[in-house]
Formats: sequence, structure tokens, C-alpha cells
Amino acid sequence: MRRGTLTAFVVLVVALSLVGARAAIAQDKPLHLRLATVGLGSSWYLYGAGIASLLRPELPKGSTIDVLPIAGGIGNAKLIQSGEAELALGFNVSTRWACRGEVAFDAPLPKVRGLVGGLDIYYIGVFVAERSGITALEQIRDRKQPFRLLTVPLGGAGEFATRQVLAAYGMSYDWIKQHGGNVRHIGRPATVSAFQDGTADAWIHTVDYGHPIVTELTTVTTVRMLPLSNEAIDKLVAQGWERAVIPPNTFKGQTAPVPTVSTRTNLFASADLPEGLAYTLTKLLVEKRTELVKVHAALKDFDPARAADPVLVGCQLHAGAERYYREKGLLK
Repeated sequence: MRRGTLTAFVVLVVALSLVGARAAIAQDKPLHLRLATVGLGSSWYLYGAGIASLLRPELPKGSTIDVLPIAGGIGNAKLIQSGEAELALGFNVSTRWACRGEVAFDAPLPKVRGLVGGLDIYYIGVFVAERSGITALEQIRDRKQPFRLLTVPLGGAGEFATRQVLAAYGMSYDWIKQHGGNVRHIGRPATVSAFQDGTADAWIHTVDYGHPIVTELTTVTTVRMLPLSNEAIDKLVAQGWERAVIPPNTFKGQTAPVPTVSTRTNLFASADLPEGLAYTLTKLLVEKRTELVKVHAALKDFDPARAADPVLVGCQLHAGAERYYREKGLLK
């Protein structure tokens, strides 16, 4: 091949690679997308902003992506089903529940489709005030010890996790109240204040590396992370959680490994999302891991090779995502 012809060929290949993602969308009209996350300042909200910034340049001129500071692991699946969002972040465990119609969902949500799984690792964290003297959840149960529990508002994935942890130990919200304790469903920022002013003994929630509330909580007060028993872990695994150990020093003051269970953030979409757009978004996230990690340190746990893993996705893949994974040999 002559030099001039070779140069022209290389230029053509580069140009095609640059426009490939846009061509996959196969649409000239502006798109208006809504990406559901959770509250302002949360890890998921930061994820959503980062994902939106990666996708915007690939959309038709005049398109918008609104990052919604709602509605968490349970609510986001419902937003997809109702048509109030086109894209959403969730947990693989809660997405599984949504698509099967179990635990937090009365019936399957047929519009929920998976795009990318395993973006990070979230653990169920059981935090207790050092001054409470609580060293194990069995202690509370066996001694029928009054304690004051905090959790997030009713209906969120973290709140369902709290109920499941208590149930694994033979306890419940009613049990706590019957034995002289109380349960408060409060927003994340108020959690820190409650520990500071001594009106809370424990907080149970799903937390990731660098979680803002844990960071603040461990900075302004002294807390202890409680391990889950093998029996409790087995019960939670049966409901879709993964067996896990929180490595030492994941959180400030946590110097020993903590046995627990985990789940992972995934990105899912409406079945009505155009196939080309689903393909493009999947391609961007899988192939731009370096850019994703810059969005939030917890995304360092994202392994693109496992992005199509059915366990991590939690539900049926969107046709566009499936096409991408098959082309790349990530799905058989």
C-alpha cells in the first residue's frame, strides 16, 4: 500500500472510531434523559453526575441528561417502571428483587433492564456508639437489651437491609420497641448529629468505601463496626446478598476485618430505551473505567470483565447491552 493511501486509511479508521458511539445511537433528534440516583452529596449522586458527563458528548445536539437526587435502590426501579426515569442506579440485590417481584416488590417490574453490573462494592455496615457497650447483635437479643436504632426512611434499600439483618437475629422493629428501645427513620445527615448528642446507639446501612456519612461519623465520634454471625450471613445470602469481609482500615478506626454481606451498584435502564443508546452507554462505561475511577474512589472495584455477570446485573440485560457484550466476548 502506498504511503499516501496508508495515511488516508489510518485517518479514516480514527475518524470512524470517534464517531462510532454516536452512530450507534442512530438518532438525530435531541434526547431528554433522566438518571435516578439518591440524595445530593451521596456516592450515587456523584456516580450519576460522572456517568452523565461521559454520555453527553455522545448524544445528539440539544440533548439533556438530568441527574435526579432520588430515589435509592428500591425507588429507582419503580421510577423506571412508571416511566419517570430512563436510567437508574441500583444494587444487584434490589434489582433482582424488582425483576422477580420479591422482598421489597409485590410483583415483577417488567420494564427494568440491566446495562452494567459490579460498579463498586457496598457492605451492610452495623455501627454502634463505643459508649453503648454493645459488642455484638447477639448481646442485644440474648439480654433483651434496650437500644436506640437509626435507619434511613422507610422503603429504601438500606432500610430493607436493616430489617433483614434484624430478622436474621430473630429481632424486628417491634421487638426493639417491646424491649424498651426505639427505632428512628431519619435522613443521613441527621445520623451524625444523633450520635454526637447521645440519642442513638446504632445505625445500620449499606455503605461503600469513602461513604460520606461514615467518614463524618468516624471523624466526630467514636463508633465500632459489628461483625455479622455466620448464621446471619447464611440467611442474608439466601435473600440475594453476597458473603463478604470488609478489609481492615476500609473505614477509620476499623482495624480488623469485619465479616458481613455485600451488594454491588449496577446501572439499569428502561426496556423502552433505544437499543443504540443502551449499546453506546454500556460501551462507554465498560471501556472508560479510568475516567470512572476519577469520579469516585469506590469505583476502583469495577471490573469491566464482569460487567455482564448475571449475578452482578441482577436482571435481564437490555438488548443493546447484550449486543455489546456479545460482540466483545464478555457474554456467551
